Amino acid sequence: MSKIALTPNASGTGTLTIAAPNTSTDRTLTLPDSTGTIDTLGRAGNVLQVVAMTTTTQTSTTSISTYSNTAMTANITPSSSSNKILIFYSAPIRKNSGNAATGAQLRIARDSSTYFGQQRYVGWNNNSSMYGQETASLYYLDSPSTTSQVNYTIQIASSVDGQNVNVGHDNSEQSLVLMEIAA
Repeated sequence: MSKIALTPNASGTGTLTIAAPNTSTDRTLTLPDSTGTIDTLGRAGNVLQVVAMTTTTQTSTTSISTYSNTAMTANITPSSSSNKILIFYSAPIRKNSGNAATGAQLRIARDSSTYFGQQRYVGWNNNSSMYGQETASLYYLDSPSTTSQVNYTIQIASSVDGQNVNVGHDNSEQSLVLMEIAA
């Protein structure tokens, strides 16, 4: 039979109390069979929650000045106002026929009022009657400073006014991942 030993720290002056929860159910806490320190979720850098989504919904735009919301929108509720939200987005983007220099501009909107992570993807060929395509990705470490629900939406605009660009064309999959990171 294994034994349990509690070893006090010789230089410590505090009292360590192990308290049982208020329960009527027997519980077993199994410790790992290794040496080391038991980690706590609140340690800085730990991932506390993950929200992930995918879609094949296409969003197109021809505007350079007005960003359009894509179908990629997700909510997360931070457990502490000091925690960060790490955002990852990946999608196929496409320029339709038109100006060869046309590209897509992507950004992340937080609660439809804060914008960041803007990227510009320029046209991929020199033939104005051909399509161009590549995979776009955005990532950003946000500090929303709240414990209320936060909404993140990916937005798209064209780099040349009147020229068509889109994400998620031909049922191609887009991915959005939100991760709460302990501060």
